[in-house]
Amino acid sequence: AGLVLLAAAVLFSLVSLAAVQFLFSDTFRRTAPREYTASLRYGDVADQYGREAVSFLSGKNRLRGHLYGGGNPAGLVVISHGLGGGEESYLSEALYFVDHGYQVLCYSNTGCWDSEGKNCVGLSQSLLDLDAALTWVEGESRFDGLPVFLFGHSWGGYAAAAIFHFDHDIAASASVAGFNEAMPMIMEWGEGMIGPLLYLEYPFIWLNQKLAFGDAFGLTAVDAINSTDTPILILHGSGDTTVGYNTVSIIAKKDEITNPNVQYLVCSEDRRDGHNNLLYSPAAMDYMDEINETGSRLDEQYDGDVPEEVLRDYYASIDKSLDWELDPGVMGSILTLYRDAVK
Repeated sequence: AGLVLLAAAVLFSLVSLAAVQFLFSDTFRRTAPREYTASLRYGDVADQYGREAVSFLSGKNRLRGHLYGGGNPAGLVVISHGLGGGEESYLSEALYFVDHGYQVLCYSNTGCWDSEGKNCVGLSQSLLDLDAALTWVEGESRFDGLPVFLFGHSWGGYAAAAIFHFDHDIAASASVAGFNEAMPMIMEWGEGMIGPLLYLEYPFIWLNQKLAFGDAFGLTAVDAINSTDTPILILHGSGDTTVGYNTVSIIAKKDEITNPNVQYLVCSEDRRDGHNNLLYSPAAMDYMDEINETGSRLDEQYDGDVPEEVLRDYYASIDKSLDWELDPGVMGSILTLYRDAVK
């Protein structure tokens, strides 16, 4: 009986290790920009803004991105993007900072868009890639004496806070919809997909990510925030269910934060209290509803198989400047954070 139980345990462990590896490979598979998108892309504004291609190593993978607003004197904003995105996923925010006098570095994380890597690896990867980006910045003499600011959302929101575990000179950081720690975030997502059964797999999930990231796995945003007195703005939507406002978010750990220069901004307005909508104006939300309704009607009309020429015309008709119009109040709070940090 003992041998049977041992054999069963070994078999369960081997199957679990393989299943967890498959799950992570699928969850963190490579991302690529869509052929058709309502999102702002550089091609939409290339005649108005110049940019410079840059690249740097993160581990063994070369990450690629662009520098916008080269030579702007107010400082350098480094943007860490969310999971599923790439360097142009926050182009509206990047150009907002450029218009206000900043240089902006946008890059794609490991396994994203045209950066190297067979996949995105895991939730801790955004932190390692931001560390690599800042190391590259520090090696570029053109940025000498220029204050460096951070902006990150979701996956990048974690990185923009947890980066203070590393030794970089950062003037201020804005962390938007960030989670506090990778493992609880993984478990919350996983439980939503397969239920309590996930907890049987906990040791195998932990082992998989520990082997992937070593000491970086387990680094928390709150510990990093408390290790510095750098000004940090924590933004979160009160209705966020992707990074749970009351569960795994940084702001859920507010009572544990001791950094005296941390500020909090909770977005609770209707349709602007979620994970992806808290940076955009009410007019943008209205317009998004309008174009989504048009898209739904097309899907119904063509039974989900919209002809390519119709699809092309639909996306060409979208006013992206309105679709991605930023909320001046929220973005102004970030701008104030940056400006006050260097007074």
